[in-house]
Amino acid sequence: MRYFIIAGEASGNNYARRLIQELKISDQQAEIKYFGPDADSAVMGFIEVLTKAPALLRRLNACRKKILEYRPDVLILIDYPTFNLKMASYARKHGIKTFYYIAPKVWASREWRIRKIKNNVDRLYVIFPFEKEYFASKGIDAVYLGNPLLDHMQSTLEKTDSPDVFRAKFKLGPEPILAILPGSRLKEIEFLLPKAIQIVNDFKDYQWIVSAMSNIPTTVYDSIIKDLPVRVMYGHTYEIIRQAEAAIVSSGTATLETAVLNCPQLVCYGGNALSAAIAKMIIKVKYISLPNLILNKATVHELIQKECEPERLADEVSHLLRGRQRRRSILADYKRLHRLLGAEGATARIARDMVVTLTGGSGEPRYKVYTMTPFGNFCFAANETDELVSSAFEEDESLNGFYKNGVKMPPEEPLPAVLEDALVQLKAYLDGTLRLFKLPLHIEGTEFQQNVWTNLTRIPYGTTVSYSELAEMSGNSKAARAVGQANNANPFAIIIPCHRVIGNDGSLVGYAAGLGRKQKLLAMEKSYAPESSNSLF
Repeated sequence: MRYFIIAGEASGNNYARRLIQELKISDQQAEIKYFGPDADSAVMGFIEVLTKAPALLRRLNACRKKILEYRPDVLILIDYPTFNLKMASYARKHGIKTFYYIAPKVWASREWRIRKIKNNVDRLYVIFPFEKEYFASKGIDAVYLGNPLLDHMQSTLEKTDSPDVFRAKFKLGPEPILAILPGSRLKEIEFLLPKAIQIVNDFKDYQWIVSAMSNIPTTVYDSIIKDLPVRVMYGHTYEIIRQAEAAIVSSGTATLETAVLNCPQLVCYGGNALSAAIAKMIIKVKYISLPNLILNKATVHELIQKECEPERLADEVSHLLRGRQRRRSILADYKRLHRLLGAEGATARIARDMVVTLTGGSGEPRYKVYTMTPFGNFCFAANETDELVSSAFEEDESLNGFYKNGVKMPPEEPLPAVLEDALVQLKAYLDGTLRLFKLPLHIEGTEFQQNVWTNLTRIPYGTTVSYSELAEMSGNSKAARAVGQANNANPFAIIIPCHRVIGNDGSLVGYAAGLGRKQKLLAMEKSYAPESSNSLF
């Protein structure tokens, strides 16, 4: 499969990286092109988007060109709706299937985007449990397989130091820690950090740490903090949250990360005054933080725009400290949040679902090859992972050559190796130089059927057995009728030689491709193996 993936922000880049890894596991033939974020991608707010419009238009045009050049089997869009919904519409016009991974938050604002999703997205993956019900109410069958943030957090935490080692490595004092997570965008930081640092001296028995983002220069933090006793640390967000007694967090993914790591928090949101005014008019949800949205409850307090003032910040933080009732209530709600989010492994489940949706699963034919034989047109079918899923005679003699998804493959496209090998082995079988096929088979069937099919491959070339004899080989001499049914259900004509089974009286019976073909196949094998014992000849 050929995948084209688009992400527009740092968080989307992380999700894309993990998805690419899992797609390569689920689809070993995957070819992937990635269009990731650049300096102009991370834009927040209505007015800010307008100022970046020329740069976004240039990116749209560049991305469209790359998609047409690559001609993917599927376009996978990750969040970033201002850009990605336009790409979904473009893909639809050019007949390209589209999956949307991390659905646009239309439940919060811009609900008019639902029509675009309905018209242009073939499969919608949501990452919060409440979203599935929301989209169902709008006529969209969204898929929830867990939250991939848990996978990212787990893999990151596995590489981090233990609390004691972290404190020693960075020479942190014994005082409890209060954390500030001011966001990943410059506008967020310029809004929250100047207000948060004004309460530092109200908590002199604590040490303050700001979790800094790699895309923001140190001069930004230094110019705001100046000479206050506040530590700025890059690249250690999770360690800081785990160490902190409480945190002040800018709204966004960090609020969920903080909750998953069981740190009581105060959530703040603000920015450009005009953007905030527009947001207030169109945002429909009761809460801005992800923990509250998932729990449908005001578990963590939220301060928006003018509410986010130093006096209010100090009061709210004091209620998060050890021994306070609000702290205990928040930690109790976090337990329910963990249950709602479900287990880790969401990225792998989503990747598998994408592959199965595209290919129909490992049992579905993706590639076919037709070749003429002395017994008629013959077809091999293979899946995406280079396994044969069937072989059978084809009555339509006009079909020939290699096909992909029902369309003749162009000469320049690489041919599936398993089908090329199947043709070589079939020719050798027809020439009398091959007596046992050695090809990777994807076999789906009941345990009894698979037992029968295995025993069919043990019938020597050029010989025959009766249904009763095959039943004895399969461990139940009284199951001749069931063995006959399993024999007729064999998905691999010639490769699994069901043509070597005859009636108990020596007559030719029961061959899906016709008794004439069965007789000719047995006659051919006998001619190449005259030493074999065959009751028919």
